Amino acid sequence: MVVTLSGNKPEQVETVLKSLSDAYLNFAIQQRQQQLNEGLKFLNAQEPVLQQTVSTLQSSLASFRKKYMLVAPEDEAGTIKSESDGLNGELRQLDTERSRLARLRQGVIAGTLTSSSFSTGDVDGVTVSQSNSDLLAQLQNVEQQLSSARGTYLSSTPRVQSLSALRDRLAEQLGSNQVEALDTALKLNATRTQAVVDQQRQLDLKFLKQPDLIKDYELIQQRLEVANDNLVSFLNTRSDFQLERAQKAVPWSLISPPSVNWSPVGPNVGQGFVKAVLLGLIAGIGAAVLRDRLDHVFRSSVAVRDQLKQPLLGHVPYLPFFKDVRDNGRFMIEELDRDSCTADATAGSILGGTLTATQVYQRFAYKEAFRNLYTSLRFLNTEQNLLAVGLTSCTPNEGKSLVNVLLAKTVSEMGQRVLLIDVDMRKPQIHMRLGVNNLIGLSTLLTNDHHWHQATVAVPGYENWWVIPAGLRPPDPTRLLNSGRMQELLAQIKESGKFDLILFDAPPVIGLADTALLSQYMDGLILLVSLDRVDRDLPKEALARINSAGAPLLGIVTNAVREETASTGPTIYERYGYSEFISPSDDGYQSPTSAAQTRLRLAFQEIKRRSRSFIRWINA
Repeated sequence: MVVTLSGNKPEQVETVLKSLSDAYLNFAIQQRQQQLNEGLKFLNAQEPVLQQTVSTLQSSLASFRKKYMLVAPEDEAGTIKSESDGLNGELRQLDTERSRLARLRQGVIAGTLTSSSFSTGDVDGVTVSQSNSDLLAQLQNVEQQLSSARGTYLSSTPRVQSLSALRDRLAEQLGSNQVEALDTALKLNATRTQAVVDQQRQLDLKFLKQPDLIKDYELIQQRLEVANDNLVSFLNTRSDFQLERAQKAVPWSLISPPSVNWSPVGPNVGQGFVKAVLLGLIAGIGAAVLRDRLDHVFRSSVAVRDQLKQPLLGHVPYLPFFKDVRDNGRFMIEELDRDSCTADATAGSILGGTLTATQVYQRFAYKEAFRNLYTSLRFLNTEQNLLAVGLTSCTPNEGKSLVNVLLAKTVSEMGQRVLLIDVDMRKPQIHMRLGVNNLIGLSTLLTNDHHWHQATVAVPGYENWWVIPAGLRPPDPTRLLNSGRMQELLAQIKESGKFDLILFDAPPVIGLADTALLSQYMDGLILLVSLDRVDRDLPKEALARINSAGAPLLGIVTNAVREETASTGPTIYERYGYSEFISPSDDGYQSPTSAAQTRLRLAFQEIKRRSRSFIRWINA
């Protein structure tokens, strides 16, 4: 441990440090002695308990041995096992002897054991008695006489017949005596076998008791060993405590004596500034990483392009004029043209502060964005003209219908004949945006045998722009869109040759099958992604659904629904250098500044704007 002390008087600091060092050492000695005394007190209180535990376990072990009359259950089990093995061997011998006696008895009964096979003594484990020995001798004598008589006399002579009868009587009597002797031997064998089996059963019952005895014995033995070890450890620990208390050693030591640095050490402005910068940098990086982890929406069109890996066809910038149009769903074509004309007619009033330069160029902003989008569509495939193009989105309320209307308006103003078809029969928006009648529309053409001209409405004020509204909502829009009538109707419109571009305002992809079914009638499909609104995972899911349906995806279009910050890049005015295109002068207008001055001014403006946007982003 390092103890430091700061003060204005070095001499006083040095004195205090020396006093602190002495106080620390004295305190350490006192604390050490107190801890040792407390430890000895505890150990002395525990000694009788440990002694009593050892004595109790020793008594339990002695009682166990007296009760079961054994010293070690494991040795007793080994002895019982050896006796059982010996009895098993004796049983095998008795079984072998019984088999031999049974075979000998069968031989006697069958007559295969002749008189010449016997002699006095033991025959296959059977002892021949004296009476049987005399009969055997007589039988052998008669057989010899019979053999001699047969060599001299005929078999029919009285002598041969008499000797044959005598031999049969003697053989029968001898066989009866032999069977009786063998039966007696078999009975003796069975009696001995039963006695051995009973003895072995008793040993087995005794052996079965040994595992429980061994378990109880080992449990007592282990407890006794643990108690003895605890007692020995306790005695050793108490001896160590007594020795340490007698020595009164200091547990702490001074690594270096107290010293005073006579040069001032604080405040260190440079070190504090570096720490502040590092802490600020770490906090900023942490906040940025945390914000990125918690940010689930796209902030820029570049991020959409890089993450979805699809061509970026265009970007619709945020315009304050369209805010109420998106929110309220009111008519906007007449208002847009009226406000644009008003802005053109009153451009001279800018000097008086009535209109700003940004308001003057709103019309230019959206037109330029949609002209770029149409140009991207034209150059997607130079070999085949894209005639039928659908625009869809991931979810509702992304500005899909508004973008379709503005794109159709821009294309018609460029001299191209365009037909806008509202195929979103669940939530149609085109007729409200353009202020046309929705009683007759696409649903009418699909349910009745009408020509498509009957539902085609020319947009007032635009000679190259027609629209087919969705019509009254049918009970099952998906069935109508997948019908043969839909295919026939679109084929007639394409083959008519009256339009340079056919735009479809398609329903959202996620949650509905309508767009996937409509894609088979289109030359291409465009996915609209709204910045700062749609979750990052939804466009990926929409692309997966489009690819699974085999729809020809042309690319993506981003739509800014909020005021664009540094994360979404410069606004369209700054991108084209129109932020200060008009400036006051004597005649009301001034020519554009030089290119070098414009780039320098835009660079400074970009730095200021990005700084403000970064601060707002951190505080958001």
